[in-house]
Amino acid sequence: MSVTITDATLLAQFRSGSTVEIKDETGHVIGQFVPTNAPKTGFPEFGVTVEELEQKMNNPNAKWYTPEQVMARLREIDRFAA
Repeated sequence: MSVTITDATLLAQFRSGSTVEIKDETGHVIGQFVPTNAPKTGFPEFGVTVEELEQKMNNPNAKWYTPEQVMARLREIDRFAA
């Protein structure tokens, strides 16, 4: 689907180069506009670019955990929270 925008104020927001939330009249977010010239984002809702994700993935000092380690830690936390 294609939409033509003619409102100058709205066009300026869309041309700003950043992601724009689109809301209905009640303020409920119905979507996002991501400009074609914006950096590629792996997770636009968090504003993380693909390059940032790659840097984190390739960081030799990063500490990684297995799913089993994560679940064991969550069980430990849950045991003390009760």
